[in-house]
Amino acid sequence: FCVSSCSMDDTYNKGAMDDAAAPEDAPMENLSGDRFDAIDENDFIRTADNNVSTFSIDADGASYAYMRRCIRQGFLPGSNTVRIEEYLNYFTFDYPEPTGDHTVAINGEVGECPWNETHKLIRLGIKGKSLKPSQMPAANYVFLIDVSGSMNSADKIQLLKTGLITLTDRLNPTDRVSIITYSGQVNRLLESTLVSDSETIKDAISKLKASGSTAGGEAMKMAYEEALANYIEGGNNRIIMGTDGDFNVGVTSTEELVEMVKEHASKGIYLTVCGFGTGNLNDSMMEQI
Repeated sequence: FCVSSCSMDDTYNKGAMDDAAAPEDAPMENLSGDRFDAIDENDFIRTADNNVSTFSIDADGASYAYMRRCIRQGFLPGSNTVRIEEYLNYFTFDYPEPTGDHTVAINGEVGECPWNETHKLIRLGIKGKSLKPSQMPAANYVFLIDVSGSMNSADKIQLLKTGLITLTDRLNPTDRVSIITYSGQVNRLLESTLVSDSETIKDAISKLKASGSTAGGEAMKMAYEEALANYIEGGNNRIIMGTDGDFNVGVTSTEELVEMVKEHASKGIYLTVCGFGTGNLNDSMMEQI
């Protein structure tokens, strides 16, 4: 039995954003429309027959944040929402830095298994090499923003706008930001702009309003085109998507979206997905892409 944990950069203050996303008076029935994939129990594997295991190093924490919101509203989360690795990965662990030329340090321990004395439990943690701000590569960000009607609430579009403005304040002046919005149609709200002109970027963010249906697939195509047009060789070329995951116009197949993401990741353009709100949350799609 293996549980992995990753140490994350603590400059991303998930706790503050999650707290803002959890109004105390939010009704329980708002969570009824959220969509999560079923979690199937893994088969038992004998290490004598198969002694190799792999795990992803992406450090998602959405499952923990969702659980915390459910608890604050007075009920337990559904079993399919519980991803143990995300409960661990939500927190930053004080793992030692890699040494020498290594970019990753491994931290692990083996212990007794409480429910079966013939078994052992192993914990593996990894720590990537930390970079100073001066070492950060130039960034080419595309903010891909869901402004459909389902995003029209304080814990969705308003929280997203606050988060993007905070992020903009933390970027380097030489970084670039463009904004693509989507609802019933897709718009390029802001062409690629240097963060040194942060007021222009924040002014565009402040104008975001939610209404209409959700043409998310077409928006992703435009976002990737924008990222390619402003590609920085050796830089951090990334789409940051803010949505509740409710695609209902255009490319809606999760398989098609996954293939689109894979294709562009091979070109050095990566995707970060931030899910907002409850009641219409398509975790199933967002988790896969």
